[in-house]
Amino acid sequence: MEEFYAHGKLLLTGEYAITQGAQGLAVPTSLGQKLIVRPVDSPNIHWQAFTVKGDCWLDVLLSAELEILETNRQKEAEHLVKQLQILTTYSDKLTGGIHFETHLEFDRSWGLGSSSTFTSLLAQFAGLDPLDIFHEAHGGSGYDLACASAEGPIVYQIKEGSAVITPVQWTPDFADDLAFVFSGQKQLTSESLALVHKRPFGKQQIQEINNITSAFISVSTTEEIETLMHKHEQLIGDHLGLRPVIEQLFKGYDGAAKSLGGWGGDFVLVTRYSKNLHWLKDNGFDQALPLRTLALL
Repeated sequence: MEEFYAHGKLLLTGEYAITQGAQGLAVPTSLGQKLIVRPVDSPNIHWQAFTVKGDCWLDVLLSAELEILETNRQKEAEHLVKQLQILTTYSDKLTGGIHFETHLEFDRSWGLGSSSTFTSLLAQFAGLDPLDIFHEAHGGSGYDLACASAEGPIVYQIKEGSAVITPVQWTPDFADDLAFVFSGQKQLTSESLALVHKRPFGKQQIQEINNITSAFISVSTTEEIETLMHKHEQLIGDHLGLRPVIEQLFKGYDGAAKSLGGWGGDFVLVTRYSKNLHWLKDNGFDQALPLRTLALL
């Protein structure tokens, strides 16, 4: 039996622009996904995927040639086959007589990287670099694939077509009062990529985002990070024609709020968490995790 593990991801700065060369501060999460691989006495490949509650949401039986023999979800099974076909192009490790199990540690709706952790696990199983073989099929900048195997915060940048990954120390003194709040909504990566394609960022804007990312890492007070969060939201929002999350979902919140990843979905970074516990509950935000709880720092 073999076991592999991949971390989830959160992008704190550089959303949208990271696909065009901007530096983004990203953190792997303490929650991720596990892959268990067992040999079985069968000519086939059996794949089962389990939710955080232990329910099997995907069950696929494949032939050694990756034909779908049985499944409870046809569309997802076809996507699995496409990923496995990419794997077989680079590795001969995938054969019949194997049972795969994936176990998520977070809710699939949270947007923490059920897809990127899965991709990383496949690459780990085959002893391959996920950014080398899956980047094109996976889509996006690839920062999420980098987070899957990171040990702590990273600055991620695409430079001359290649990923530059720089580990950084990021544990602000006020970390205990930062939190990630689940918005209850979902944003598709494909929609974010399409928006940026229509409205690419200029060099000056990229440099401004890089400056914010650099300042984010060395920030020392709550007030300073709130200024940076507001500046970042305004820059992205003005360019892409999007309303900052503080105006959409967090009006009246006594602190700062910043969208993470594609705006309008998944998690939001907030300051002054302890002070606003009642506000969050009263406004329907029941799923909030302190920075130190969710982020791998």
